[in-house]
Amino acid sequence: MSEQPLIATHTSQQISPPGTMTSVERGLSLAAGTALVVNGLRRGGLGGFLQIFAGAYGVFRGATGHCALKQALTPTPFEQRFSAEHDWPISEALSRSVTISRPLEEVREFLAQPEKVGALLRWVESVEALGPDRTSWTVRAPVGRKVQWTLISVPSEATNELQWHTPEGTRWQHDISVHLSEAPAGRGTQVKAVVVCKPSLGKLGYGIARAISAFSDKALLNALQAIKQQMETGEVTTSRLRPDDDNDFFYLHGQLENEAGSSHGPDSVKTGVAVERGVV
Repeated sequence: MSEQPLIATHTSQQISPPGTMTSVERGLSLAAGTALVVNGLRRGGLGGFLQIFAGAYGVFRGATGHCALKQALTPTPFEQRFSAEHDWPISEALSRSVTISRPLEEVREFLAQPEKVGALLRWVESVEALGPDRTSWTVRAPVGRKVQWTLISVPSEATNELQWHTPEGTRWQHDISVHLSEAPAGRGTQVKAVVVCKPSLGKLGYGIARAISAFSDKALLNALQAIKQQMETGEVTTSRLRPDDDNDFFYLHGQLENEAGSSHGPDSVKTGVAVERGVV
């Protein structure tokens, strides 16, 4: 990615706003909604009430021409562009930014060392180097489980960009990039992290990823704040950095540690990046 994306905004350049229904969809929604309302009124009881409720929503969708579900399942312009550039069927992205009061080169050097970053993340058990550009991450999951995932460092054409991705062919492949720029008025370095995943199951997987993105967004922000604190003060000022009972993160895509065995070769991880939902 050669440009810093604005991934959360649907622009006005689109032909129609996200979630806009076609005339055929509106007609079908009105007809189906009306039929459900009529049948619900005849049936009565709890079942009838549920039909009336569903039918009323169908009539509302048809009348307004807007469907919240369709909007939720419509990728943003950045996601559509990313999918086209990487030949992915669909992608889901999130982004967070932070300003660190340190020189750009110092921030870049720190972020390029996975073992230093992993040490700040409370859900990371260990980071093991598998080669000059490949690291294996062991993370803690609920109920005392551990999972593993692999990140591969990718050379970037942009000087102030760092990029990693999970191995090709993983079920939920991820692309992670960090964009660095000088902050205005000499305030340090602006750090923008962009995490893009290739959901399995097409639109359904995209919907699942969108539903849990609120939690993974908080986890990403928490990670950037920890890096900021470490670089500015030399420590992370939180009592929850590595609590023994902190099992609030759900790792959806990592391979269980006992399944990975003792081998950490390139083929030892069969799925993508792990963090999908966290309570911070």
